[in-house]
Amino acid sequence: MRAKFFLSLLVSALLTACSDGGNNNTPVYSVDPETIDISQAQYCDITQPANCLFPFPSDFFTREDAGTPTGKRVNFDSRAMPVNQDGVVADPTEFNRNDGFSIGPALLTYVEGIDLAVTGAAPITDMAKSLDSGAPIQLIHAATGERQLIWAEIDQVPEEGEQRALIIRIGKNLLNGERYIVVMQNLLTSDGEAIEPVDAFKIYQEGIPSDIPELEVRRDHFESLFSSLAEFGVERDDLYLTWDFTTASTESNTYRALHMRDTGLSSLSGAAPAVTIDSVVNNTPAEDSDIGRVIEGTITVPNFMDNAAAEPGSRINYTSTDPDALPAQFNGDGTVEVPFVCAISQAAFTDAADGDTDTRAIVVGHGVFGNRYTAVGVGFGAELTNAVFCGVDWWGMSDQDLGTAFRLLQDISLFPQLPDRLHQAFLNQIFLSEAIVNAGGFQSLPAFQDAQGTVLYKAGGVQYDGISMGSVYGGSLTALSPHFDYSVLDLAGMNWSLIIRRSNLWAAYSLAYEPAYPDSLVQALGISLIQMVWDRADSNGYSNHITRDPLPGSKLSRIIIQSPIGDQILTETAAELMQRSLEVKRHNPSNVEGRHIAVEPYVGIAPITTYPFEGNAVMHWDSGPFPIAGHDGTPLQRVENLPRNLGYDTHGMPITQPGAWEQKATFWRTGQVLNVCGAQPCYADGYDGTPGVYDPDNAPPP
Repeated sequence: MRAKFFLSLLVSALLTACSDGGNNNTPVYSVDPETIDISQAQYCDITQPANCLFPFPSDFFTREDAGTPTGKRVNFDSRAMPVNQDGVVADPTEFNRNDGFSIGPALLTYVEGIDLAVTGAAPITDMAKSLDSGAPIQLIHAATGERQLIWAEIDQVPEEGEQRALIIRIGKNLLNGERYIVVMQNLLTSDGEAIEPVDAFKIYQEGIPSDIPELEVRRDHFESLFSSLAEFGVERDDLYLTWDFTTASTESNTYRALHMRDTGLSSLSGAAPAVTIDSVVNNTPAEDSDIGRVIEGTITVPNFMDNAAAEPGSRINYTSTDPDALPAQFNGDGTVEVPFVCAISQAAFTDAADGDTDTRAIVVGHGVFGNRYTAVGVGFGAELTNAVFCGVDWWGMSDQDLGTAFRLLQDISLFPQLPDRLHQAFLNQIFLSEAIVNAGGFQSLPAFQDAQGTVLYKAGGVQYDGISMGSVYGGSLTALSPHFDYSVLDLAGMNWSLIIRRSNLWAAYSLAYEPAYPDSLVQALGISLIQMVWDRADSNGYSNHITRDPLPGSKLSRIIIQSPIGDQILTETAAELMQRSLEVKRHNPSNVEGRHIAVEPYVGIAPITTYPFEGNAVMHWDSGPFPIAGHDGTPLQRVENLPRNLGYDTHGMPITQPGAWEQKATFWRTGQVLNVCGAQPCYADGYDGTPGVYDPDNAPPP
C-alpha cells in the first residue's frame, strides 16, 4: 500500500513538474484533508463513518479521570447515542459511570464488501488462527503484545440487503483495567480485491498533514498505536483500521454489589437476619418419597433500591450524582421482606433420627423468569443428594420482572434497571445463606428441626446450585459470596451479548427490540452497549474473580459446570466462553468425534487427567446427534449468530441425569469431582455414542 502511495506521489510530481516547468514542489497526497467531513468529529469516531460509535468499543469515547483505577472515564456524548423509533435518545449517564468497557466485549465495525473467509480471518470453527502473527484480524494486549483468542463473524440477524456489522468475538474474557489494540489488516473482498481504508483513517496511516484541529488532535495517538504495532510485527501500511480500548476495572464492575453486601452484613453485628415462618407442610414418604417438609417464610433484608418495595423497575438508590456514588439504603435504614422457600429431603429426617446428620444445605438459583419454587421443583434432587434446597426469587430476572424486561429492550436508557435490581437479588441470596449458616437463623427454628429438636441439616456450611439463569448469575453470586465452598453451575454460559441472539429466546425478545431500533447496525451496537452495564451483575463482569483472585471479603469457591451439548438457549459457544474464562478443566473425552464444530474442539480448555479431581471442572453431556432413527437428538450448533431450533433442546439436561446428581452430591460434601462417565464422553437420555446419519430430507445442515 505504501509503495503504491509513493508511486502515485512520484507520478503526480512528475506531471506537475511537466506542467509548470518544475517550479512547483507541492506534494500531492492520496487524500485531501479538506474533503474529510469533520462536522461530528467532536463526538463521533470519523475513522469509521457507518455509525457514530463505530468502531466500538474505543478509547476515543473516554476522557482522562485520575480518580478511577484505569485513569479513564467513559464519555459518550448524547449526540452519539442510539435513538429509538419514538425519538428517545439513549441516556449516556449510566454508561458514563464506567471507567472502561466490558471485559467480554463484542467488538463492532463495518467493512463494505469484506469476505472473511477469503480474507482468512479466524472463524468460530478455528479460533486458534487469531493467535497467528499474520492474522488479518487480531486483538493484542497492549502491555504485553500477547494476541487474544478471538473469532470474527458477520452479523446474520439483519435481513438481506441491510448493513451487517462485522463482529469480533472474544474466546476468553479479557483482564480488568487493561488496554487492548484491535488490528484489521489486508482485508479482501470475495474476488480477492484489497479493501482500502476510509479516507479519515488514511490521513493518519499515510501521515498526511493538515491544519485541521479536529484531525490533528488524534494524530499523536495514532502514531503511538502504529509504533506499538510495529513492535508487535504489524505494519501500518497493511492496516485497514486499528483502534484501542480499555477494559473496566474490577472496582468499576463490583463496587456497588460489594458495598451493599458489606453494609448489609455489618448491620447484623454477627446476629442472624430476622426470619418469619409463614407455613410448614410435612409429607410422609407415602405422600412424597423425595421431600419430607416444605417451609415458606420471609427474611428481612436491607433495601438498597429507590422505593420501599424494591419492586420491578427499581434502581439502585444513590444520594449523590457523583458517578462513583455508593448505594444507600432507602430512607437511610429501609428494609424489605424477601420470601423464601425450603424443601427438606426425606433422608434428612432419617439421618437426624440416626444421630448422623449428613444433609447439606443448598441455595438454589432458578432459571430465567422463574421463581423460588424451583427449590421445591428439584425435590427429586433433594432426595438423591440428601439436601435441604432453599431459594428466593431472583429479583430482576424472576417471573415478576418479565414485563419490565421487555420494556427495557425498547429503550436501552432504561436497561440499567435490570442489573440494578439484580444487585438487590445478590444481597437477598447472601442473606438467605446467612440465615442458613448462622446458629441464630434457621437452625434455631423448629421448622428446621425434627420432633426431637435435632437440626435437619449439617451446620457450618452452605453450597450453591444454579440452574440456567441461576448458573449465569450464580457465577457472579459465587464471586460475591462469603459463604459458598462449592458451587454447581448447571446449563451455564456467560456474556449476555453473545448469548442472546444465538438463543431461541431471541424470537420473543426481538419483537420488542428490533421494531424499537430498526437500523441493523444500531441493533448490534445496542446489545454491545447493554453489556457494559450488564457486567455489573452478569458473571461476565466477575469472571476474573470466580475461580481465582477472590474479591475482598469473598470465599473462593470451587465449581463444577455441567454443560449440555445441544443447548438451544445457552449455546455451547457461550458455555465454552465461560469455561475458558473460569479456567476450568474438562472431562476427557468430551465428545464423540464429529460432535463439535471446531477444528480443535474445546481449544483453551485443558483436560482432566486424574480422578477424583480436586479443582474446577466441566462435564459436557451429550444426548446424541440429530437425526438418529428412534432417537430425538440435536444437531451441531450453528456457526452463525443465529438460533438453533432443530431437534431436541437439551436445555434442562443434565439435571435429569442420575450420574450428574451423584457427582453433585459428592462434590458438595467433599469438593471432589467424581468421574461418573468412565473412559467415554458423558452420555445422556439413553444415547450410547452411535454416530448420527444426516438426512437432508429431514433437516437442513446445522
